Amino acid sequence: MIARYVTFVALLLLTTGGLRIGGAREVTLRAKSLDTSLVGVQMGKTLCLPIGLTLAPLGFSCRFDSLGHYLTCIRKADTIVFYRDIAFFTVNGTLRQSPRPAYVHSGDLLLPPVCIAEALQTVIRDSVLWNDSLGVLMVGSLSNETASKTSAARKTVPVASVSKINDFAIRTIVIDPGHGGKDPGAIGQGGIQEKDVVLAIALGVRDRLKKEKGVNVFMTRETDVFISLGKRTQFANQKKADLFVSIHANSIGGDSKKKKETKGFKIYFLSHAKNEEDKLVAMRENSVIELEAESEKRGYLENILIDMAGNEYLAESQDMSIMLAETFQAELERIRRLHLGVGQANFYVLNGAYMPAVLIETGFISNPNEEKLLADKQFQDELAAAIFSAIVAFKKKYDQIGDGASP
Repeated sequence: MIARYVTFVALLLLTTGGLRIGGAREVTLRAKSLDTSLVGVQMGKTLCLPIGLTLAPLGFSCRFDSLGHYLTCIRKADTIVFYRDIAFFTVNGTLRQSPRPAYVHSGDLLLPPVCIAEALQTVIRDSVLWNDSLGVLMVGSLSNETASKTSAARKTVPVASVSKINDFAIRTIVIDPGHGGKDPGAIGQGGIQEKDVVLAIALGVRDRLKKEKGVNVFMTRETDVFISLGKRTQFANQKKADLFVSIHANSIGGDSKKKKETKGFKIYFLSHAKNEEDKLVAMRENSVIELEAESEKRGYLENILIDMAGNEYLAESQDMSIMLAETFQAELERIRRLHLGVGQANFYVLNGAYMPAVLIETGFISNPNEEKLLADKQFQDELAAAIFSAIVAFKKKYDQIGDGASP
């Protein structure tokens, strides 16, 4: 009941504070032997372009799936897929981070021109520039005069943006095995308990990180004990962690057929859920709050929406989520990703963390095959190794940024 109430209030605030569609603005799309006009739409204070109508003149065949809410754009051997309300897109199956989520309007998806330019740059082997002052999206080689004008007004947004942590290295990491003690988490048909699986995986990650130079690693629990959701992030804040990783196993209700069909890993960061499946995952993980003391519930629920709105490490958390998903996809042969492999939802355990924070759903314990995998010591070790690899990659990237290198 509490989880439903928080979800309802969050959705209410999101709806009442949503984007307002304003007026239109003419934009020019300029490429080799192409000079055409497009109509941009004001979404609040941001100018957006319809992605399909923008890419079509460049030779892309675009189709919007109204059921799945995604736009597929194909040109020759390249395929770009944009997703509604999610700050990600895929290029030939590879997940990329977008500076902004895409919005639906009049049967197409909308993105700011600079975001479209970033996506195009991944498949077009030439310059793609957005000149905001001239209102021109330029694709392909430019004359010196045009390039000079463009560079003065060009806005660039890196695919993996950097905000608050670019002035220090990733030194302290907190690993959080979900559930524990009186909270078993999800329980598989074979009796395997989530709390035991995730603790084994977390210990494997900890042991690997302890061998890394310049890394301090802590765990919210190292034994089978109950810890409230709020105290987990409080612990990470007290340790002044630079990264918080919460490890879980997924579960789904329904008949045996549904449980057998639903499988795969997924990595989450803290934000408003964009689909019913992710909302249900968050509600299940959040249900442990019913086991907490009333005093802990009240303080946590009073601050959760405020903390969500002020989440200043969103970009870094998204970046870490992508690294984990890509590492899992590359290193784990016996489990594949669910949907995009990355999602967002309102997980209480990530709320209030003053550092990049992610939640890993390693697989579905409700799926008989994945339950056996998650209980297998060798596979637990493989999962720990994959999580470790992604953390090291994340640390290396942001250590370099802290030293002044480009992202």
